[in-house]
Amino acid sequence: MTGTTAKAHLLDLLLEPLRGSTGLYTYRQELMLQVMNMPALEVKDRLKDLQRRNGLES
Repeated sequence: MTGTTAKAHLLDLLLEPLRGSTGLYTYRQELMLQVMNMPALEVKDRLKDLQRRNGLES
């Protein structure tokens, strides 16, 4: 998985529980900036950890 793909996937997993909530535009934008500014290796590590915690291992 490329760094860009990992970032998009991590962001999607982090935002999934918030879908349908109102008033979260600013939070979503800040989260997106944080993920996009992370080094690819850190993103991949966090993605693996999140998937492991949620039982989504691929």
